[in-house]
Amino acid sequence: MNHNSKLPTIRRGFRTRLAVAVLSTFALPGAAMASAFQLPTDNAAGWARANAGTSLFPDDPTAAFNNPAAMSFFSGPVLQATATEIRPQAQFNGSTLDVDGNPTTGGNPNGFGRFKPFPNLAAVVPVNNWFALGASVAVPYGLASNYNASWQGRYFGTRTDLESIALSLSASFKLNDQFSIGVGVLGQRTKAQLDTMLDPNGAAQALFGLPLPPQQDDVQLNVNVKRNVSLGYFGGFVFKPTDLDTFGASYHSRVQNTLSGSYNLYGSAAGQQLLALAPLLDPALPTLNPNGANASARLDTPAYATVDWLHKFSDRLSLAGTVKWTQWSTFKNLILTSDGQTLVALPEHYRDSYFFSVGGDYKLTDQWTLHGGIGYDQTPTVTLSRDPRVPDGNRKLLGFGIGYKATDHIGIDLGYQHLFVGHTPVHLANAPLLGAGTMNGYFDDSGDVVSLTGTYHF
Repeated sequence: MNHNSKLPTIRRGFRTRLAVAVLSTFALPGAAMASAFQLPTDNAAGWARANAGTSLFPDDPTAAFNNPAAMSFFSGPVLQATATEIRPQAQFNGSTLDVDGNPTTGGNPNGFGRFKPFPNLAAVVPVNNWFALGASVAVPYGLASNYNASWQGRYFGTRTDLESIALSLSASFKLNDQFSIGVGVLGQRTKAQLDTMLDPNGAAQALFGLPLPPQQDDVQLNVNVKRNVSLGYFGGFVFKPTDLDTFGASYHSRVQNTLSGSYNLYGSAAGQQLLALAPLLDPALPTLNPNGANASARLDTPAYATVDWLHKFSDRLSLAGTVKWTQWSTFKNLILTSDGQTLVALPEHYRDSYFFSVGGDYKLTDQWTLHGGIGYDQTPTVTLSRDPRVPDGNRKLLGFGIGYKATDHIGIDLGYQHLFVGHTPVHLANAPLLGAGTMNGYFDDSGDVVSLTGTYHF
């Protein structure tokens, strides 16, 4: 057999696979919670209503970000602070095999299982009867998963931390007693840490047929990237056709982010030396530098639109419904560069997703109010792009909570929401540079949200 005749093919394959392998560490969440890593920007009452009605309930200052048009109907200035803890659960059931078809060593931990805090601050100040201003600090995107570095699926991801914090300013104009419009701008700060384990011996066997035993010289690849400020805009309208009905619609723009930072390698020296051999096969080939290097990836958060309706049945009972569309289909390519060189543009498979919910309030007394709701949240991911970082699936939502009006100025709300997800299938084949292993099975998913809100009416 003429091994030299295979060298150009091996070089081309190695170039593509090296780029895909590094890029897969950046993937969010196609290698990435509302769906994928999107989060509702809601208070405790909103979480308890399964996020129905968004900000149409009276004097809800989350309108400063969700739908600023509602601010024109406020009865007075309002300041609100919310602390939300989110805990997803995901337990893998199935097999992970190395390049030789042998089971991957290690345990099978729940990579989530910890409560992750997300804050929400909002303030609305009516200037007069027709004009109001608002401001907010919210977390519209967030994700946290952490598997230990020796778990059986380590070659498909270990640690993922993503958080986008948005600071917004908004204004609302009441055109008449039935109709208002609102607009706003936001500055979004995004940071991410993405770690995965490489199997250099398995890669050498998969790429070149070298008889090296897989799973022996693991190398940890850690990526840290961030974007300090990216700008976006949002707006909406509110229409009150009757004294008992309120209809609202809002739109949030896509926010473009180029995340910049670095990657580093840790672990087996022999494994790092194998990875460093790439330039010897092709001098034009970007390589994984054992000492680390610059890294940059484009991650645009999608545009989304929401339609809400609120009906007041009586002084005690109000019911709302929400439909939300998120344009995940714009997440088409993920581009990775290092030291000024483009490694690859990797196509993604995301699809637009929809969210539906119904929820409301029942006022027990002048001081105590019950909140509740149900919902359905569609995932944008597909089986071919789903992995342990976020084994996201379609989810059913059940929420409930209680509100207490301590004085004319102070209110407290406590909300709880449970997410029913069930079995989400995962069928993955790793890139050769990651060791060419496979993962087949499903994750048994669920989630819990606990939220506490304090509101002050001036």
